[in-house]
Amino acid sequence: MISSNSLNIEPIREQIREVHYHISEHVMRSLMSRDITLAAIEQAVMNGSIIETHQHSVRSMSCLILGYYMEKPVHVIFTDNKPDWLILLFAYSPSSPIWKDDRNRQADGGCSMSETIRKCYFCSGELKDILVGNFDYRLEGELYVVKQVPASLCLGCGEKYVSGETAKKIDILICAANYSGTELVQVLEYQ
Repeated sequence: MISSNSLNIEPIREQIREVHYHISEHVMRSLMSRDITLAAIEQAVMNGSIIETHQHSVRSMSCLILGYYMEKPVHVIFTDNKPDWLILLFAYSPSSPIWKDDRNRQADGGCSMSETIRKCYFCSGELKDILVGNFDYRLEGELYVVKQVPASLCLGCGEKYVSGETAKKIDILICAANYSGTELVQVLEYQ
């Protein structure tokens, strides 16, 4: 269990060893896109250390672990909102514009002072305007990949937001069926 009084990583490591944890959908998307692997996450926790803790006003405490997998830095964020309910919220490789190096955030979080400061619903982190290279969009059971989508990225938790105008334009583009290409999608059935 994560405790605000202690930065003890051993209880988290024990949960990892026993495979007694849950994974957020955000992490599942990262695993499926091969941005990170479960082996990298587990190894990072086993050799890492807690570098930040965060207390949300409504949600439980979370901790940011920095570890390494094959000499590459990995950040893993866990929370436990109930006893024996360890949740892996995020896992990623630290990089610009948020991170100066493996352990230290950019002083401004990578944002220029001229940007309007908005807040993430989930973690209250600042949002930065970005272009998403590949945005997966589902409409009536069909999967579409939209390239270069303007969005806002939470510099705290990585959640992405698109405007209502952007969502409407995506719908219009899909309805017009003016595709620039196709990509093969692999389908697996979990049994």
